This record gives sequence, structure tokens and C-alpha cells, in this order.
Amino acid sequence: MTIYDIAEKLQVSPATVSLALNDDSRIALKTRRRINEFAVKAGFRRNEQARNFRLGKTNNVAVVVHNIDNDFWHGIVRAVENGLGEAYNVILCNTEGSLEKERKIFKNLMLRRVDGIIVQPTTLCEDHFIESIKNGIPVVSLEETAHELISFVKGDDYQAAYGLTRECIRRGHRRIAFLTFRWDSIGLRQREKGFLKAIEDSGAADTCEVLTADDLTIESVTGIFKNRVNDFTLVLSSDDRLACQMMKFLAKMKIPVPGGMSVIGWNNSSFLEYLNPPLASVSIPMEKIGDRAASIILENLNGKPGVRKSFIPEEIVMRESFRPLYAAES
Repeated sequence: MTIYDIAEKLQVSPATVSLALNDDSRIALKTRRRINEFAVKAGFRRNEQARNFRLGKTNNVAVVVHNIDNDFWHGIVRAVENGLGEAYNVILCNTEGSLEKERKIFKNLMLRRVDGIIVQPTTLCEDHFIESIKNGIPVVSLEETAHELISFVKGDDYQAAYGLTRECIRRGHRRIAFLTFRWDSIGLRQREKGFLKAIEDSGAADTCEVLTADDLTIESVTGIFKNRVNDFTLVLSSDDRLACQMMKFLAKMKIPVPGGMSVIGWNNSSFLEYLNPPLASVSIPMEKIGDRAASIILENLNGKPGVRKSFIPEEIVMRESFRPLYAAES
């Protein structure tokens, strides 16, 4: 049965049937009820594919990430799927950290006319995000951005780094290395800024330091610390992978963790509790981030266009790789 069959049976125009089935207020409530009740009884099924084609919708939302093998993304993708609901399909895309590949993916997604894009940016470059938005495709970044057209939702890296550093200092650590790596990422910069502000406010700036590795390899970590193992009591890393390399280096140097040095990572990867010792880390609320990102996309698709910018608090998960030098004062 089609809307034309319903229109003929009820002696109304096909346009009236179409508007009534979409609950359009331009059609009298009594008429809407009459048409919808008849359609249900007659077994009418809307052709959603044809309807979406007319509306320019595909019911597909893309999630673009650095590395699909990283379990960090599993929680976010699952939350996005749950947040969007059964009406939408999630397309997962992998940039491998390449800006060139990210641009190509965005171009293909625009050609496929996806309804929205949630992206973990590879760099600070945003021109392809703006192009998508101007073509009617809402974009939600998983990194902070000041651009007035781009929404974002992410963990509050600055506050987490500030709070963690202050707590470590309160627990006796005044010789802290903040270990990060070379990557064009606002998130990493915010973690570093939070650390620097915390040591400044705590009066420990002269004995704490930011150290930057060229990459995530043990060779890079070794090059930094081989002559400096006695300079610090704690290494606070901007990434779990870097923290794991630090623990490997300390093991080779026969320096116990946390007896000789404490180590803390960032991202709270799923395997950390199985390390020896289990690695302390900062937990980013992936499920909350994914759910909020999905809600921003849906708001834009459901008649409430706009830019939303949200920070989600992060949680510090202390494990055996951290040892206080003395009990914190109350």
C-alpha cells in the first residue's frame, strides 16, 4: 500500500497523507489521527530509504580515529552507537595519525553524504572540518578547539594534570619529570600546561621538569633518562605507552617501581592492571565522551543546529606503580 492508495480510500490528497504521516501540524489533529489509524490497520510501511533520499539523509555517522587497534576507542565507539540509537549506522575510519589520510577520509565522507562526523584530529589543521560543516555535515571534534563553527567534547586534560600534579606534590614528590612526546596535539599541550601551572603554584618549579621524547620507543626514553635516573622520584607520563616504555627502561636499569621511582601514565588502558606493578594512570571517561558527542550530532540533525563545547572531568586511578614519599596532610 502507498500513500496514493490511502489518499484514494480516505478521499484526501496524497500531500495531506504525507504530511499527516509525518505528524505535520498544518494538518488538523482529527485528520492526522484518522489517516494514521487507517495506515496502521492497512499495514502501511514507510519507505525510509526513499524518504531519507528526499531529505538528503543517509542515517550514517562516521567516527574517525587515529588507530582502531587502540582499545581507548572501543568505549567511545560503543557509546556513540548507543547514543545515536538503532536508526543510525556508525562508520569507523582509521587515519593512522596521518593528516593526508584524514583529509582523504573527510573528502570521501562528504561524497557519501554522511549525516555527521565525530573525529579525533591528527593535527591542529581544521580546514577540512570547516568544509564539511559548510556542506551541511555537523562535525564534533574530540580535541578542544576555539573555532566558532566546530563543536568539541573531551576530557579536561588541563584540570586533570593540574590536580594530579598537586596531589603528587602533596604526597611528598617534589622532583617530578613530566614525560611527553612530539605530537601536534592540543590535549598533550593542555596536560603539559596543567603540570607547569601546578608546579609553579606549589613552589616546585625549580626541581620539576618537562622532558620530551622524539617518539614512543624505549630508545627515545633511554636517551632522555640514562644519565638522569637520580634526578627524579616520579615520572608522570602524558601517555600510557610512554609510561610502559619508562617502566621497561627502569627494569633494565634494575631500578624498582615504585621503590626507586614512581611512574604514572595517561589514558588508563585496559591492560595496565596486569603489569608488574600495575600502572597508575589518568582515566578518560570514554563512554561519557562518546555519549555526549552522539547527542551533539543528534541535536544538529533534529532541528537544533548549533555549536556545543564540553569538557568531561577525568579520574585519577592510583595503582601500585605510585608510592607516596609521605602521607598527605589532611
